[in-house]
Amino acid sequence: MENICSFEPMWNEFEADDPQKDNARIRLKSKSENSFITMAPNLTEDEIDDVVYFARVGEDADLVETLKTLSEREKVSPAEILLATKDEGKSTALHMAAGNGHLETVRKLIQYFDERPKEEKQAFLDDANEHGNTGLHWAALGGHLDTIKLLMAHGALPAVANERNYVPLDLAYQNEHNEVAQFFLASAGMLEEKNQESGLNGAVESVKLEDGEGAEEENEASAS
Repeated sequence: MENICSFEPMWNEFEADDPQKDNARIRLKSKSENSFITMAPNLTEDEIDDVVYFARVGEDADLVETLKTLSEREKVSPAEILLATKDEGKSTALHMAAGNGHLETVRKLIQYFDERPKEEKQAFLDDANEHGNTGLHWAALGGHLDTIKLLMAHGALPAVANERNYVPLDLAYQNEHNEVAQFFLASAGMLEEKNQESGLNGAVESVKLEDGEGAEEENEASAS
């Protein structure tokens, strides 16, 4: 199981896993790896480490300045820098900020995608590391409810499963973050209710349409 540690950028997600092995990894493939970045920024390992580190410890000023410098040099947006910035375990700046409960850092990271395509923002929110965990998984693992609410308000999907088929709700329950678990359950309930209402409204509109069509046919028959 991943152990949240604000001093370690790499997390051992599950005891039995060897982070050096690339085989048998099931992860959600992010579109950011292909369609969104036509020419990947040329970042050094140290530069990637800096972005990941500043997000992990919540050093917002340094993070913003670093992203600004890199984006200007590479002539790309800060969002594209973030999409290209992953550590050796495929974890992003969002993983680090969310996993350590740095709410304002998470907010700043998401804001870089406000003017970007919707699909690009979604890819960033749901990007999975080598174990299939998203930023929402890590926030749930740490019990960071406010961070979870922010991520989901921007569209992070709570139904993405990792390589062990765990969704964020499962990690919250396993780590006894009951308030977080209840929030996920309540959110799922509201979504189900909304879907049911949409289905009912659709059925009502269908009935109205059929009634209208019948009346029109009746009028045409009377006129003839």
